[in-house]
Amino acid sequence: MTSRRPLFLILLLASLLPVSSCSDQRMQNAFCESEEIRLMVGGDIPFVYDPGTCQMAFSRDLREFRAHTDNMSDFYAVTLSDIPSSIGQRVSGNLIWTTREEVLTRKNLTLEVVRIEGEQFWLWSQTGRIGLTIKILE
Repeated sequence: MTSRRPLFLILLLASLLPVSSCSDQRMQNAFCESEEIRLMVGGDIPFVYDPGTCQMAFSRDLREFRAHTDNMSDFYAVTLSDIPSSIGQRVSGNLIWTTREEVLTRKNLTLEVVRIEGEQFWLWSQTGRIGLTIKILE
C-alpha cells in the first residue's frame, strides 16, 4: 500500500502542471492586452501610470526606466541588462517598486519582451509572474 503512495503523488503533481501553466498564460495575456504603462505582480497591479499625476524617466546609458507619482510616493523602476528591441528577446533586470506597506525589490529577474508597440515594450517574467511596461523616451 505504501509503495503506491509516491506514485500517486507524482501523478497528482504532474496533472496539476498544465493547470498552473494555463493560469500563468492567462495572466500574461491579460497583462499584454492593457495599453497602460503599469506594473503587475501576480494578480496585483501596484502601479498604473496616470499622465495627470505621474512622470516617467528613461536613461539609455543606465538602461533604466522609471514611472512614479509626482511626489514619488508610488513608483516602479527597472534597470535592464540590455535595451529591449525585439519580441522574444530575454533581458535581466533589477526591479524596485512600492506597495501599500513597503518597498520591494527583485534582483536578476529574467524578463521576456512579449509585445512591442512603437517605443512601448511589455516585459514578462514567467518565474516571477511579473509584468511591466516601459517606454523608451528620447
